[in-house]
Amino acid sequence: MPRKPSLESLRATLQRLNLQQKQEIYAWLGEAIASEVEVALAIPPRPEAAVTEQRHYQGKTYQREKRRCNRIGCKCMAGEVTDVGHGPYWYAYWKEQGKVCNQYVGKRTPWEEWFRTETTE
Repeated sequence: MPRKPSLESLRATLQRLNLQQKQEIYAWLGEAIASEVEVALAIPPRPEAAVTEQRHYQGKTYQREKRRCNRIGCKCMAGEVTDVGHGPYWYAYWKEQGKVCNQYVGKRTPWEEWFRTETTE
């Protein structure tokens, strides 16, 4: 099995490259990191929810979901969750120590809140 190069030897090799080669590596590395982050942030599907949209922002996965409340007699309990569920509302997901954590966000996402405050000032 081939040996992993040290960080120092990798840096030395990268310094010898021309600008175009460095830009190609930069683009490739960005794509590789993004795909690994996407896999790391992959959220298992919830049977009581229907995801209508998904985005990645600041290290978290945000999903817009329609959900069931599981209360007896509620309209969301009859039919497909995509048709009768509550929402859609945004939920944030991230992993801590290998465990999936989630948080209710609401109707507006953090990037929408940022945009709204920036444009009104």
